[in-house]
Amino acid sequence: MWFNPRLVPAPLFTGANHICIVTRDLDRAVRVWWDRYGVGPWRVFRYDDSNMSATVDGEPARFAMRAALAQLGPGFRIEVIQPLDEHGPYAPSLKRHGDADHIHHVRLDVDDLDEAVARMRGLGLDARMRASFAGGETGGPRVTGAYFGTEADLGFTVEVAAMPAGFSMPEPEYVYPDGG
Repeated sequence: MWFNPRLVPAPLFTGANHICIVTRDLDRAVRVWWDRYGVGPWRVFRYDDSNMSATVDGEPARFAMRAALAQLGPGFRIEVIQPLDEHGPYAPSLKRHGDADHIHHVRLDVDDLDEAVARMRGLGLDARMRASFAGGETGGPRVTGAYFGTEADLGFTVEVAAMPAGFSMPEPEYVYPDGG
């Protein structure tokens, strides 16, 4: 089959970063992932207005959540999020799925977040959520990402994000298993 590479757009995504599962019980979920499947260790974090800012459907949003991260091979992670209130995008997603744990989004890395957001908008997609998270260094760089409803095209929600130079994760609430 013949194709013209000039007609193929430059890749929007530069890599896969993580898959996110939403749950009502993060502590149970990380125990299951570790105790039954050997995935971990898990670093558990809490996010709220003290270390996160967000807009949901274009409006400023204040919500709280817990998030856990574990490596799954080189360069790829599993993320588990538990909403702590009903204000962000995660609690409604749980309700739509009968409160069952489920895949919420896949995060794909991009070289330039602003360019990626512009390209997604050019495809007729609006950002469902934009969020910025503080790292471990006070006043240091923040990681920013955006969720897009790509279900009709790709079958799932896409989060795009670019990791700024010098970003470091904050200290976790705890690590499971302890000392992992």
